Amino acid sequence: MLFFAGTIASAQVVKPGEVPIFKDWTVGCDNGLSCQAVALAQDAFSEDMLSVVVTRQGGADTQIAVAISGATAKAGGYRIMVDGQFATDGSVNTAEEPINLSGAPALKLLREMARGKAITLTDKAGTKMGTASLAGAAAALRYMDAKQGRAGTKSAMIATGAKRYVARHVALPIVAATKITPTNMLPDTSAIVALSESSPCAQERFGSTEDTIYSLGNGPKGARALVLLNCGAGAYNFSFGIYTGQRDVSGKWSFEPAKFDYGATGFSDESEIPILVNAGWDAATQTISSYSKARGLGDCGSSESYVWDGQMFRLTAASFMGDCRGSTDWIPTWRANVQLSN
Repeated sequence: MLFFAGTIASAQVVKPGEVPIFKDWTVGCDNGLSCQAVALAQDAFSEDMLSVVVTRQGGADTQIAVAISGATAKAGGYRIMVDGQFATDGSVNTAEEPINLSGAPALKLLREMARGKAITLTDKAGTKMGTASLAGAAAALRYMDAKQGRAGTKSAMIATGAKRYVARHVALPIVAATKITPTNMLPDTSAIVALSESSPCAQERFGSTEDTIYSLGNGPKGARALVLLNCGAGAYNFSFGIYTGQRDVSGKWSFEPAKFDYGATGFSDESEIPILVNAGWDAATQTISSYSKARGLGDCGSSESYVWDGQMFRLTAASFMGDCRGSTDWIPTWRANVQLSN
């Protein structure tokens, strides 16, 4: 597939983390060693599926956090059971409020989960409000321990040992970008029509189409623009070919495929342009985002954010969920800090 190679200001190669699946759990860590593990439905999505999300930042003093919620959850007291045995209890003020555990209580629950087969949420009367499989939970938590360098130490959640934990410090990459000042100089309709007719997207544009154009301010050669060219649509995904435009001294616009340091792949090996799905532009942060769903429920897919640095779009955030099994808690796989300067 089409790939625009590049590096960011810190010279760190852009390589989002992997998101492996262990039976009914999936897990991943980003480039800053922030990790997240998520419970998946055993098969088809069901209304009583319990959302269980475990997160832990990298570093010596970071706490473990567990968030539990369910579609049938309600306000008031609750009990959490592992294989039918009481694990912990508490209360929440609203049905929409997740159960949040951290520190020692979270660690105690996780260690019970690692030995169990199922976790169940009930109200104080014992009425079931959701359940999740624990098959693969222990492996997912051990994966987090290993990625953060905690395996074999007292700091581990599951893979404990006597070794002293030495925190791994991973500096996040810094993307330096010049702040743009948008102008009113944008390509006119005829320029966009000409671009659409010459673009590979011409073969994908059916029925009513909508293109959007934004100012990228002034560059060394004059006004520049960002063009999101309609490049086909499905039931819930809308594809855009991403172009940048340059205005010359005579007022004529020329266009070229936008450059990305990672991703923004085309439809095939022969693609000549980068494609983003459900793309959006935020002028205040000069960020373009992409959100691709593998199915309408939104329980699988990928999302990315890129900042315009004056020459290309550089990845600043990414998340991924590879299996369509009920969870909308996509796992972060990449982070970068942005430094905008005038």
